[in-house]
Amino acid sequence: MTRKRLIVYPDADPDENSILTEIGAERLAAYGTLEIHHGVPQSSEEYLYRIKDAAALIVGWSLPAEVMTNAPHLELITFTGTGASDYIDLPAAQDQGITVCNCPGYADRTVAEHAFALLLGVARNLTLLDQKMREGVWDQDTPGVGLAGKQLGLIGFGGIAHKVLRMAEGFGMNVKVWTRSPEKHQNDFSPDLFLDMKTLLETSDFISLHLPLNDETQGILGKPEISRIKAGAILINTARGGLLDETALIEALRSGQLKGVGLDVFAEEPLGDNHPLLSFENVVLSPHVAYNTPEAVKAIFDITVQNISSYFDGKPINVVAAP
Repeated sequence: MTRKRLIVYPDADPDENSILTEIGAERLAAYGTLEIHHGVPQSSEEYLYRIKDAAALIVGWSLPAEVMTNAPHLELITFTGTGASDYIDLPAAQDQGITVCNCPGYADRTVAEHAFALLLGVARNLTLLDQKMREGVWDQDTPGVGLAGKQLGLIGFGGIAHKVLRMAEGFGMNVKVWTRSPEKHQNDFSPDLFLDMKTLLETSDFISLHLPLNDETQGILGKPEISRIKAGAILINTARGGLLDETALIEALRSGQLKGVGLDVFAEEPLGDNHPLLSFENVVLSPHVAYNTPEAVKAIFDITVQNISSYFDGKPINVVAAP
């Protein structure tokens, strides 16, 4: 019989608690005792108190390296998202002999839908028109932008971008893609789909970012790249705020180079009360919630339980760091 272990979720959202219990309690019982704590720990001491005896962690937010170091029984961390490196020190985990997993693909469709919600919101001036309606102004003179026949440039071509492509085709858009490795997709897509970055920026009417944030992609749209974007284009970012130079983005909005922007992610989160982006009528903002639907949350915990059971069965899956 498998020895019982302690599996700890140290920073659970109370609203998601029932979903994890429904999906995983019975399955995880074969591998250990599940212990759930609500809310983000307010100190390293509180965090360590919650996890000090854990063999496995389900982590939704940041896990400080100094806390992880003082958890001597820890073997596995499964992060409830994809960008584990943003919240967990992966080299430190490796050095400590800890395997780290994530939840790939859990929100591909959800994020793609949100990207399109932002795109449509900017294209049809929904922020401006909604505000005017609430102020009693019946504005029928502000035109929107049609999508059919327009070029959508996707920067990055993972699971989310694949779904955005299909949605865009449904609107009659012409989609082009920049990716570092177009050869990986040669069996499924025509070579004509792919452009170099300069051409994509200069020719796209809409641009949507779909890259992970790492050393290679940090600031990939800097001031020089943003200045090359086609005049009157609309930019969407549901990936990571660090992918673009926010100051250069704001300059492009002020100058009128960009017709509008839709953002779910920012350089610093939450967005400050007096942030310049809040002053633009042609900007649609949301608070990093593109992933947040009941379907995606259920998928997160289904993958999380699979990660834990597979690891303790000796067949780890979705590994992003290993000893």
